[in-house]
Amino acid sequence: MKNSKKHELNQWLENSMKALQNKENLPKYEVQIIQEEIKKREKLIADLSLVVANSTVTIEDIDGTYNIIGLNQNAEQSTYNGFLHLTKIGDKRVNAEWVIDGEQIQQGKGFYNGDTLIINFSYAGEDDNEGKIYKGVVVYKFINGEIITGFWSEKHGNDKYLGFEEGRKLSNSESISYQARMN
Repeated sequence: MKNSKKHELNQWLENSMKALQNKENLPKYEVQIIQEEIKKREKLIADLSLVVANSTVTIEDIDGTYNIIGLNQNAEQSTYNGFLHLTKIGDKRVNAEWVIDGEQIQQGKGFYNGDTLIINFSYAGEDDNEGKIYKGVVVYKFINGEIITGFWSEKHGNDKYLGFEEGRKLSNSESISYQARMN
C-alpha cells in the first residue's frame, strides 16, 4: 500500500477514536457503540493492508449506508454517531440522509467528482430551537469504496471550529439490519 494511502487510513482511524476522548461525558451505551465501531474499523484497516487501497471509487461504489462517528462544530468537539445513507440520483448527483444518535434526521443533496463528495444539508431544530432550519455543507473524501473522511460547517456554527465525520460503509448484512430498524 502506498505511504500516502496508509497515512490517510491511519488518520481516519485516529479521528474516529477522538470520539472517545471525553467518554466520561457520554452514556455507557454510546461508549460501547463507538468502541464496537472502532474495533470494526481497526479490522477493516488490517484487512486493507493486504490489498491495494488506491482504487478508483465511482459514484456507483458510494451508494449505500455508512456508520458515522463525528465531532461537532464547537470548542468541546462533542461526539455524535449514527448513519449516513447515500443514493445516486444522477451521473454526478447524490441524495444523502443522516440519522444522528438514533433520532435526528438530516437531509442533503450533493455532487461527486473524483474522490470528493460535497453535500448541502439541512435539518429542523429541536426543543428550544423547534421551527428553525439549520443548513450547512459537508465535504467527504473517499479513501476507498468503504472509508470516508470529512469535515463540515453549519451556516450559524462557530466559525472557529469545523465539525469532523469519519465513516465506514456497512456490509450487506449490516445494511439490512439498519434498514429494518428504520422501517
